[in-house]
Amino acid sequence: MKLNTGLWQRQSLKLNMTQQLTQAIELLQYSSQELNEYLENKALENPLLQLESVPYEERYRNRPHNGTSIDWIEEVAVQQSSLWEHLTSQLDLKTLTHQDRQHLSLLFDSLDENGYLPTNVESLFKIPNLSKYIELLQSLEPAGIGARNLKECLLLQIGMDMKAPEHAYPIIEHHFVNFCEKTWKRITKELDITLADIQTTADYVKTLNPRPGARFAAEPPQYIRPEMVVTHSEEGLEVQLVDGSVMKIKYNREYDDLISSSQDRDGLKFLRDKKQEFQWILKMLDQRKTTLIKVGKCLIERQEGFFRYGPKELKPLTLKEVAEKIGVHESTISRAVRGKYMGTPYGTFEMKSLFVSGVGKDEDSASSEGVKAEILQMVNQEDKKKPLSDQAIAVKLKDKGMKVSRRTIAKYRDQLNIPSSTRRKRYD
Repeated sequence: MKLNTGLWQRQSLKLNMTQQLTQAIELLQYSSQELNEYLENKALENPLLQLESVPYEERYRNRPHNGTSIDWIEEVAVQQSSLWEHLTSQLDLKTLTHQDRQHLSLLFDSLDENGYLPTNVESLFKIPNLSKYIELLQSLEPAGIGARNLKECLLLQIGMDMKAPEHAYPIIEHHFVNFCEKTWKRITKELDITLADIQTTADYVKTLNPRPGARFAAEPPQYIRPEMVVTHSEEGLEVQLVDGSVMKIKYNREYDDLISSSQDRDGLKFLRDKKQEFQWILKMLDQRKTTLIKVGKCLIERQEGFFRYGPKELKPLTLKEVAEKIGVHESTISRAVRGKYMGTPYGTFEMKSLFVSGVGKDEDSASSEGVKAEILQMVNQEDKKKPLSDQAIAVKLKDKGMKVSRRTIAKYRDQLNIPSSTRRKRYD
């Protein structure tokens, strides 16, 4: 093998990821909350950058509120007691020794976030008369607390409810698996009851709480602020950014005289660098706004049916189609919609949820989300005594111009947490 050495000239194009380009990409993919945090940090580093507080009326202008006014009192956080505090407060109503309280406190600490005791609680705690303390714990509110499994949790709630159906307790206690699997005919024979009796129990069990301790472990709600809103007007659909979602920045002109008259070279260089940084941030914020508006306008053009008639009218749409439409790279669209929400006449939706895959190979094929919406509507409107099978749903969709296989229907039904037709059937 012969190897030759030498010098050759080669011309090529490369994209160098400069610090400014990296910063521009970051600003585009930030949500309004992340962008505000970024600007606050920059204001601490750059004396030339000042942030203007957003007036309250501007903060909520153009924000969808379904015709209701926004009351500031509703935004005040409600202080919530923990499960441990809630249970301990009930002990004051009982006559207990100091040792009793200590043993109960150990059981309180062993409860998981759903309010369940460990299944092996007997081996974990070597407490005399442990069953007595477990029974005392299970007598407290909320009903079902201190159970070791779902079956026991339901039985505790049924036992404490004077209005529980007559057959609820024996059905759950002795036929729990058959009840859950909806093999009810076996239960009717063994308990000498009707299918309607079991249906009554099933409706009642749905009102019980399988996670009695969950509400005490709930995290504070995270409020979603839409980046832009779509509204109807005489001219058609319009999209605009929400006023006040991003803090305004302005230039601190008090430093202009220092920049022009300073004799300190290091200080002068620092101020000039910060001025250049301010101008760059201002430019990138304007570019971010322009890009988001372009993406928003493209979305209302490609998904006009969705914005006019709701989720059922979602059409297949890819990032590449939008990128080609507005003349940018596909990755730019991906960053532009990341973590951002859009207010619509039908609620607030994550922007990336408007990009959906299609079902079928035709150009006019339905979107997967549109098919799911149709399935959900059919199930909600079906005769519960004769629920629709997956094949029947596929036939109905075909009549509407949606060619979807039975297997795809089953997959979408599982994703929507809709049980099979056998389990949806009612026996009233």
